[in-house]
Amino acid sequence: LRVHVHDHSGGIMTPEINIHENPDAFKRVMACIVFGRRDCIGFDLTITINPKMTSFEGITVNENVYNLLKVIFCNQGLVGRRTVCYLARRDGEEFIIKDHWVKGDKSVVLNEVEMLKALKDIPGVPQYVEHCLVEVEPGKVDDTQMYRQKIYNSTQGVYRTHVRLVLKPRARPLHEFRTRKELVKALRDIV
Repeated sequence: LRVHVHDHSGGIMTPEINIHENPDAFKRVMACIVFGRRDCIGFDLTITINPKMTSFEGITVNENVYNLLKVIFCNQGLVGRRTVCYLARRDGEEFIIKDHWVKGDKSVVLNEVEMLKALKDIPGVPQYVEHCLVEVEPGKVDDTQMYRQKIYNSTQGVYRTHVRLVLKPRARPLHEFRTRKELVKALRDIV
């Protein structure tokens, strides 16, 4: 038996385990998968899922809970930033929530936040509302280093940190224009 773990920093695997010689290791792996908490198999506990597991309901950023309306963008693949952008609502106002994994240590993970703050008054640049480093438990930031350094032959120095940004205003995609005039104005603004 080998356990393969794939996350936003890449794939790693355990040394080979002979399940006949070490049945307890096999039992521990299976118990974690079958009886472990949802975060044990990769679920984000800061996102609320409805009881039927058919849709997301809410997402927490700092102390604020946003109602998720829909997924606007979802980057495919296991390795990388794994960016997901949601349309969300709080207190009757719409926001964009960008949930992504940033490569690097704490000195670089907030570069995007700092740039958005510096560009706050420039037309066409989304307005920064708030951000958080997602925590798996109070005071413990969700990053791949947390468990990668504990695993045999883990890739060193390739860590990602889970960051969540809240932005506004929300613009509609170009293909959702309501009139020809609106489309032409949008294209003019692009040029």
